[in-house]
Amino acid sequence: MASSETGDCLASTYFCQFEADRWGKSFLFTADFSIIIVSPWFDEPSLFSSWNPVLFSNSNYTHNLPIRSVYRPSPFGEFPFHWVESGVGDEYVVFLHGIMAHSMAFRCVLESSARRFRVIVPDLPGHGRDRTFESDVISPSLDGLLRWLEGFLDTIGDDAPIHLVGHSLGATLGYLAALNPERYPSVSSLTLVSPGLEIRVPPWTGSLVGKLPARLARLGITRAGVRLYEPLQWRRARMTDREISDYLHPIRQLHRIRYILGIGSDLVDQTGSIDEASNIDLRSLIIWGDSDHLLPLPTAHRLHEAIPDARLEIFENCGHCPMEDCPTDFHDVLSQFLINH
Repeated sequence: MASSETGDCLASTYFCQFEADRWGKSFLFTADFSIIIVSPWFDEPSLFSSWNPVLFSNSNYTHNLPIRSVYRPSPFGEFPFHWVESGVGDEYVVFLHGIMAHSMAFRCVLESSARRFRVIVPDLPGHGRDRTFESDVISPSLDGLLRWLEGFLDTIGDDAPIHLVGHSLGATLGYLAALNPERYPSVSSLTLVSPGLEIRVPPWTGSLVGKLPARLARLGITRAGVRLYEPLQWRRARMTDREISDYLHPIRQLHRIRYILGIGSDLVDQTGSIDEASNIDLRSLIIWGDSDHLLPLPTAHRLHEAIPDARLEIFENCGHCPMEDCPTDFHDVLSQFLINH
């Protein structure tokens, strides 16, 4: 998940600010990545006790923009949203990561995008440091995630245009949201990065994933498991040991694994069709790697033909995660698309 140019998306020293806003109380915390200062007045320190700082970029990508880690009340009971953000502006770019990932998936492109936009990267339900998945109303399904997305966009929205950029599962959510514009009126453009549509697996796969014991699944969520998986996910890039640690830390919790397996089961069972893509009425960009071993490249061309006036960019020698495998190309294409919006 590191960049092709350097093999390292980490910064050894980087200053950040993060805030918590819960039940009408807001506190601002300041830390470097060696210590975390938690206010003794905050009445639920557990929100921060498991927070393992994630470093988002190195000197090739950082421009010393502050990155904040934010907890914000959600409409789903006492369980807050979590996201990281950077930048300011009248328009928002919202990055949605894929399954079994979290907000650090966009670490190589967050700050470069934040030069012009306010960039927000939420942890999807059950992933990263999200807490909303503990709510009874956010089921581990595409319908549950779409309900979450509606609540999330309403929470961050202040009538500002939102450019939705989704990868894999996140792109599937973006695609489905674009087919229901009345529920997501703030979305003004759509970028689909290797969307999880037309997944080619045997029909029994969804049931198998749903029945997989979380403890058994956790056996593969290890440093060795990541190293074995990397060649299937990325063509140019590899993660550093520090990045693997940051990546694995939040997703080894059993209750999160159970929830994510439920999402995976539903995603496979309801693998999206592109038959309705012609109904999308948003300016759209499609990004795909020509060496994506998980999702077939022909789907990219069919989507391009189906979505009116869509733009298609295919990156050479690039795998399933273009924002990590070829971050410079990704940023250049995305920024040109957004600036010309």
